[in-house]
This record gives sequence, structure tokens and C-alpha cells, in this order.
Amino acid sequence: MGVSITVCTTCKFAPDTAVDAEGQSGGQRLAAALEDGVAACPDIATIVRHECLWACTQPCAVLIQSPGRTGYLAGRFAPNAASARALLDWADAYGQSEDGAVRYRLWPEGMKGHFIARIPQADTEGTP
Repeated sequence: MGVSITVCTTCKFAPDTAVDAEGQSGGQRLAAALEDGVAACPDIATIVRHECLWACTQPCAVLIQSPGRTGYLAGRFAPNAASARALLDWADAYGQSEDGAVRYRLWPEGMKGHFIARIPQADTEGTP
């Protein structure tokens, strides 16, 4: 099943810093780092850029999801290669799981303390 990592491209670096000296937001920097990381391992995930995930108090935010699995909103990432690597390693474990539940012992250190919400899988038949 295809895992997607949706990155909020409007996330700031910090509450008082919207963009860096080059005019890039923290979310744009994190998306670029994820795209660089996934280029080496394209089977792990697809990176999707999206404006505002409404997690503005916890930038940089991402949504990790896959059809038929629980999704996860995570934030408070530094917009760098280390955060991208942790996200991709977690996404790899998520993609290998049956239902989207990744055992805590498999979590990269860079993912601990970053989860904001667990999002139930969408009901495809329209019944609760």
C-alpha cells in the first residue's frame, strides 16, 4: 500500500519566524529534505506538498497516511535532513504494518514526542 507524507508548506520555522533568509518556510524546507530522502528510496513514500494543515502552533507538521490504515498527524520537526530521515524511517515501518500501528520499539528517536493526532481510517462504505 502506498504511504503518503503530506507536508504543510506554510509552516513557519518558529512562531516568530515565518521564512528564512532565502524566503523559504520551514515547511518548504522540510518538504525538500523529504523529497531528497525519498529520491534514494522511492518505495517508502510519496511526498505531497499542501498549504496549511491547521497545526500552526506545532510546525513543521506532516500527515502520514495510507489507504485502509490509521493516519497520523505529527509536528514540531526541525526542517532538516535528520527530521526527514526519522519521518521516512517511521513511514517505512508504517508501510510494512498491517493496520498502521507501528510498535514503539520501531520508532526512530526523531519521531518520539512529535505525534499530534491519530486519525481513524476513512470509512469507504459510509457507515460509522
